[in-house]
Amino acid sequence: MQASESRVSFQLSILKILDGQTDGRASIEVIKQHLAILYTSGREWTGRMTRLAERAPGLDIFGQKLVVREPGVWSITEQGRSFLAILERPATADRDVAPDESTPAVPMTGASARPAPQFR
Repeated sequence: MQASESRVSFQLSILKILDGQTDGRASIEVIKQHLAILYTSGREWTGRMTRLAERAPGLDIFGQKLVVREPGVWSITEQGRSFLAILERPATADRDVAPDESTPAVPMTGASARPAPQFR
């Protein structure tokens, strides 16, 4: 895995963690706890994030306003939730959707169609 792909994979994990929270918000400590569990629980998670990272080169969750930072707490934005929904959609479904300027461009190639784990 290349460094940029690893960075994107890590950012996608943060998006997924925040998306799984009831209100889309989590303290940095909670995020760290979830990351530690996910990245030490086997190859499935890292493989899945790597495949998604291939579809989202150049991802910057803060610069693209997919996640906002407040003192001690990060929150996923509606744009972040939309980005994840598009990213995780099977490639065949994306042919029917026109790109939206407010949503980061995501090349649609070989992502997993399995539902994401929910974190509460």
